[in-house]
Amino acid sequence: MAASGSDKPRVALPSINQALLTTCVVGALTNLRGPVAAMIDGAPPPQSVFINGLVLAYAAANLYKSLAKVGYATLDGRERDSFAREAGELALAGEVPRRVGGYKVATFAGGCFWGTELHFQRIPGVAATCVGYTQGWAGEPNYDQVCGGQTGHTEALQLLYDPNVVSYEALCYKLLDTVDPTVLDRVRGDAGTQYRHGIYPHSKEQAEAAAAVVEATQAKYAEPVVTEVKDAAVFWPAENYHQQYLEKGGQDASKDATAEVRCYG
Repeated sequence: MAASGSDKPRVALPSINQALLTTCVVGALTNLRGPVAAMIDGAPPPQSVFINGLVLAYAAANLYKSLAKVGYATLDGRERDSFAREAGELALAGEVPRRVGGYKVATFAGGCFWGTELHFQRIPGVAATCVGYTQGWAGEPNYDQVCGGQTGHTEALQLLYDPNVVSYEALCYKLLDTVDPTVLDRVRGDAGTQYRHGIYPHSKEQAEAAAAVVEATQAKYAEPVVTEVKDAAVFWPAENYHQQYLEKGGQDASKDATAEVRCYG
């Protein structure tokens, strides 16, 4: 499936953080003009030069980071059991795949995507995973933009799975086990629309299975289950340092591992 013309990605709006950083850059440059001109004429550098120089360096570096594009071609690939590089190619082509090779594709959101990825890495039948951003309106979003709420995306996980080993229903149940499905726009300490939990089916078959799982889960709660269920949309992989972050940090990603998943600390 490909994104339709009406779903053509737009450019993310500037965030408050970017506006503040830009103001700092402009202010520091303005404050440096006079002292630097005086220094060229032989005057000693005042302390304000060093202070404004530090402000300029810090603000410019962070502004650049907030605007930097994700390097999709340099993301991890199947050699690391990662789907990131292929997911980037599909996103740039505007495609929402149902299958890749002999595997089916599934997309979930469960709050901080580091923990969500590790939970699913451990499931037998999950062949490759990728963290990223989905269900937003801006194209090629980066982490700073999504965290700033500029793009409408949620942190998410896309994976390849073998339906002969693990069912889509089992994957849906796993997602709902990792969140409180009755709490809107929050998973544990992470709050905001970018941390909303969701199931994003890639086919009618998956949609029916997701609806059945949500209905069965609802029977366990008095409060409404608010987990988002929407058709899968273009999935934009996150920066490479986010991919398999917890595994790279030393947590066990082996199949059927039972150690606690620690997102922070």
